[in-house]
Amino acid sequence: MRRREFLRNSAGAALVFAFHLSPRARVWSAVTANSPEAAFVPNAWLEISPDGAVEIWCGHSEMGQGVRTSLPMIVAEELGCDWKRVHVMQADLDAKYGEQLTGGSSSVDGSYESLRKAGAAARSVLVAASAATWKVPAADCRAAQGEVIHLPSGRRLTFAELVSRARKLSPPKDPDLKPVSEFTLIGKATNRTDSCEKVAGRAVFGIDVRVPGMLVASVERCPVFEGRLRGFNAQEALKAPGVRKVVEVKPLQLTHQFGDDSGPGNRNHTRAGVAVLADSTWAATQARKGLRIEWDEGSGTAESSTTLREQFVKLLDGPATVLRNDGDFASAYEGSAKKVEATYEVPFLAHATMEPVNCTAWVHDGRCELWAPTQIPGAAAASISKALGIPRENIKVHITFLGGGFGRRLNQDYALEAAHISQTAGVPVQVVWTREDDIRHDYYRPAAYHRLRAGLGQTNELTAWEHRAASSSIDGFYGGLNLSPAALAELSPRDFPSYAVPNYRVEFARAESGVPVGYWRSVSNSGNQFVICSFFDEAAVASGLDRVEFLLKTMGPPRKIDVGPNRAPVDVARRRRVIELAAEKADWGKRLPPGVGRGIAWLYDYGSYVAQVAEASFDAQRRRIRIHRFVCAIDCGIAVNPEGVRAQMEGAIHWGLAAALKSEITVERGRIVQQNFNDYEVLRIDDAPEKIEVHLVPSTEAPGGCGEPGVPPVAPALCNAIFDATGKRLRRLPIRLEDLKP
Repeated sequence: MRRREFLRNSAGAALVFAFHLSPRARVWSAVTANSPEAAFVPNAWLEISPDGAVEIWCGHSEMGQGVRTSLPMIVAEELGCDWKRVHVMQADLDAKYGEQLTGGSSSVDGSYESLRKAGAAARSVLVAASAATWKVPAADCRAAQGEVIHLPSGRRLTFAELVSRARKLSPPKDPDLKPVSEFTLIGKATNRTDSCEKVAGRAVFGIDVRVPGMLVASVERCPVFEGRLRGFNAQEALKAPGVRKVVEVKPLQLTHQFGDDSGPGNRNHTRAGVAVLADSTWAATQARKGLRIEWDEGSGTAESSTTLREQFVKLLDGPATVLRNDGDFASAYEGSAKKVEATYEVPFLAHATMEPVNCTAWVHDGRCELWAPTQIPGAAAASISKALGIPRENIKVHITFLGGGFGRRLNQDYALEAAHISQTAGVPVQVVWTREDDIRHDYYRPAAYHRLRAGLGQTNELTAWEHRAASSSIDGFYGGLNLSPAALAELSPRDFPSYAVPNYRVEFARAESGVPVGYWRSVSNSGNQFVICSFFDEAAVASGLDRVEFLLKTMGPPRKIDVGPNRAPVDVARRRRVIELAAEKADWGKRLPPGVGRGIAWLYDYGSYVAQVAEASFDAQRRRIRIHRFVCAIDCGIAVNPEGVRAQMEGAIHWGLAAALKSEITVERGRIVQQNFNDYEVLRIDDAPEKIEVHLVPSTEAPGGCGEPGVPPVAPALCNAIFDATGKRLRRLPIRLEDLKP
């Protein structure tokens, strides 16, 4: 058959070409740096080869947030190299890179000064080498675009020409840094350094790792948290094609995510289970279905979402730990001209990263080598060392790309699990979790229950505010029994409208739950800010004032507020500016089409100020919420890569909308009900905003975080917009259609 005839006769069908990617293409190999005898290596962060090419190491984990671009940009800016000649390398776990935690939106702001100094120290040496060559003062020389220029004469030497001389000089410990006004790279929109690798399929994520002799492990874990293994029969599983071994997986104690010992009474350990080891992921997961396991499920089967909510209500019907008590709330509230009361609820949430949890380990001869998509490699090494008795210096951790993190990969259960199975089986092992494993055995954002009351004065000013909340405790899960009641709180006494209301009271009650909890993108802010911004909107509506006007009035005039030791002051001018910018860009106050509403919400945390305005409507006939527009304003200090900041805010808006519209984890008989994306839904393209705008406030302040602060304002901005459109106040997430009924 001729090709033209074939295509004509097959119109409307699919043309499919089968192909195979050999796993050998992904065998792990370490990238070898230039020989230190030939290259200029002034510090741990950079290396200049004899041909002038620059390698810069990234000491934090790349999980889509762009640190393999923004962090090298900081070094390159101070170095004065040609950005086109920079090759970015991922640093393995090594003490010379300092703290390699990637979390809390801290990578850029935590590394900014040290990386600037690393680049500046190398630049100082190159300038000194050129000055010595020309026999001129170093002050007359400048480094730019991979060259050192003698300004009076215009003479130039490339970095390549200076390498051999620079290698003989010692870099200064405290080099001079560039003035911000001389920046040529920082602050400029820059393409991602890892995009080509990912588009071409060369990027190695944890799940792509292959090492010689490796088996793939799929683990059946007890469905009830804290359950134990009584016994198992593996005969059927061992008969399956490709299966090599079946081993018991024992529950092992983990260190805290940040490498410290978990406190007494903590529940931070791996889960009991049985692992099937096979030649491939498919063979392991299919054979796992043939396991016959008897579990001791323990007392955890008594817990459900219903019993937990009942506990929340009971706790808030009684006394709670007072976190802050300014003025006299009770008297001020009773004397208020207007009173507002409401109850809010938020559910457990899973991380549901696109790359399920996985790790590869090879334990032998008292040593452990790990290939891990981890946000904190030091904690992985610490947990393995303590649990398996391997000396810390004998543990090597290679950090791969992460297919999403969002706080899930701060926990190291998957790394310890892989090392434990490898040690037991005596072979290299890659543990791969299925999507169902990932959702049913996560460390979840805590569910919470909130009661609030507010009072307004005669001139519609906010005079009294009380916030009481109940939930399980993240710090209690890891820290155990010895923490104070205040340390267990998932509520901050410093959140706005603190310092703005004379009579302000915050209380928290800890609930007991067997559900593992952990850090979810923006942590407790994700739920608390939904509550605070939504209830503040209720107070604004009660005041009769424009909601932005009421918000700015409550914030008060520009000033800096001292919020305690070891915390940066709150800059009210910056807080007001993002509110004003978001409102201005969203055309706040201008008439909208009938049935469309606007809502505003905000956050200050992680060193950044964010405000967002949503425009939305509810189509009652089609029973769907339509999000027309999201406008975001952010002041994150100096934006190292503005394009990266915009991408972070756009991603945060979609992430926050998934939690507002779709996602919820529920518990029944001590088990997680949801299993996959069919019942733990994430955002679909037809639910996404029709338009997102991100506006950056120009700043020369030190950089703040960007990964997390864009999430918390999303849900309240949307819910406030829906109230503006429909008059229906939404006080629980995810949004339910029954809450929008007339």
